Amino acid sequence: MKSFGLLILLAVALWSCQEVEETPRPDLPFPPTQGGEDILNSSNFWVKLDADSLQPKEQGKWSILSGLVDDKVYFSDQSDPKAIFNGLPGEEYHLLWELLKDDKKTEDTVNVSFVPLKTQITESRADFYRTRIEVSGVEYDRGKWSIIGDYHHIQGFSTGTYKPQDEYPDIRVYALEKTPIQIVWTTWYGSVSASDTLDFIPGEYHQKEALQELGILNNHYYYKENENGDVIEIAMLGDRRASKFANLELFPELQALKHLKRLILPGNPINKFPEVITKSYQQLTYLLLSHNRIQNLPEDIGNLQELDTLIISTVPDLGRIPESFGNLKKLKFLDLVNSGVTHLPESFGELTSLDYVDLDLNTIEKLPENIGNLKNLRTFRGPYLSKSIPNSFSELSALEFCYFRVNGPNVILPEDFGKLTQLHTLWLTGDYQRLPESFSNLINLKDFTVKNTSGLREIPQNFGDLRQLERLSLTLKLTTLPESLGNLSSLKSLTLSGEIDYLPQSFGGLRNLEAFRANDCKIKELPESIGQLSKLKSIRLVYNHLTEIPASIGDLSSLTMLALGRNRITKFPDTFYKLADTLKHLEINGNNYPPSEEEKIKAMLPYTQIITYLEGD
Repeated sequence: MKSFGLLILLAVALWSCQEVEETPRPDLPFPPTQGGEDILNSSNFWVKLDADSLQPKEQGKWSILSGLVDDKVYFSDQSDPKAIFNGLPGEEYHLLWELLKDDKKTEDTVNVSFVPLKTQITESRADFYRTRIEVSGVEYDRGKWSIIGDYHHIQGFSTGTYKPQDEYPDIRVYALEKTPIQIVWTTWYGSVSASDTLDFIPGEYHQKEALQELGILNNHYYYKENENGDVIEIAMLGDRRASKFANLELFPELQALKHLKRLILPGNPINKFPEVITKSYQQLTYLLLSHNRIQNLPEDIGNLQELDTLIISTVPDLGRIPESFGNLKKLKFLDLVNSGVTHLPESFGELTSLDYVDLDLNTIEKLPENIGNLKNLRTFRGPYLSKSIPNSFSELSALEFCYFRVNGPNVILPEDFGKLTQLHTLWLTGDYQRLPESFSNLINLKDFTVKNTSGLREIPQNFGDLRQLERLSLTLKLTTLPESLGNLSSLKSLTLSGEIDYLPQSFGGLRNLEAFRANDCKIKELPESIGQLSKLKSIRLVYNHLTEIPASIGDLSSLTMLALGRNRITKFPDTFYKLADTLKHLEINGNNYPPSEEEKIKAMLPYTQIITYLEGD
């Protein structure tokens, strides 16, 4: 019975359990999700969100309910509860986090805000900067500079990526002296921008700013300074950077070099006379601008009143020298060789300090009438003239060296040319036909040449008074020279051309003569006195009308070279044997001597090189 009762109780219990399982459960609410704490005033432009982690079969999604949206605003992963949210500076966002499971959804919101966008300009400058400043702007996506006020230009410092100059975050601003400006930097992060402003008050241009612009700062190969640190000399030879001197508009800093005393800029691509020189470099004493492309001197060249040396040679076309040139009262040395000068102003005669003038390879109609005012002039290398020198030229009382060329007709020297008693060198080129009587007063003359003439027809009889003469070269159309020629006891070199029949008997008085040349002069006879020239080393008498040689030729104990080719000689003196030890070279080609004479000479001069034939004889 006991066992039966237990079975009944077990059956009742099983029935009771089945009834409970079959009773439907009531719907429970979906538990709420947490989107995380609000994140306010983030100094970064991104935040990490912190919604509840997803459970199995759950899906989440972030979205923006409010706030400014552009390309910079996004979630790293909209479905990630821990996503990174990128926003814009200065904005506040209301974010929605939605959680879905099966057909059920729950949500939460999060507020996120970012601090406003800020930028800043920082400045730096070298201690010598007066009109320039280097500035850097804090940049985000991009930036741009703007300058309020008049300024020169800006230069961006590239980091390898090309941009317009005003978009680099690091720039140098080149201002105008004493002209205030406002420098503004604007940068963008997405569509949000921020700006900063810097006021800059420039001073005057500084010398080192000029050197920096030339690219030579701290390279003392190019410039010199005095004890006060002022730049007193710049030398840039064949350097393209020197062309900046000719563009004051682009490089106004160059005005600061106002203490310059010497400026040396040869062989550069300078295509005009630099305006800055006459405007700002008025302490210059030395200016060299040769081998450039300069055309014309400025009208205000006379501003350089401290200038004592001016060299502008081998330039295209200076043309007419301005009238203000006469203001250069301290000018001592002037070199305008091959510079295209076509006219000298009358004021040229006011340059009374001039010591040296070289106008060679220029073509000028005439010299100023008052050129005689240049009382200190010692060297004059003149131009190609169309007219003879003016009479006042004889007033150049200090003149020592003189050369010029006259291309026109009827060329003459002033009658009182002999007043130039300090003259030691005179080279004349032009159709001079006479020398004035006063010429023999040039008692210090050592070197005299006349060429490119049809021949001097008149020489003063007292020409021999030029006792200091050492070198003489004349083109003649005379029968003979004055007997006083023999008084030129200092003469070492004599060259004759043109026409002359005879040499004077006094020729033997030229006791210091070492070289005598008179080719193609139609000389008919040599004086016996030639044998007295014991120092004579070289004689060249080719293409003359000589028929015989004086026996005294054998007495020329120093003779090493004798050229007698293409004359009319039929017999040579027996005294040639005396020259056997000294004569190295003998030319007798083109003469009329018989073969026996040739054999005789070769026997007398066994060690001499003897030329008996040349092509064309």
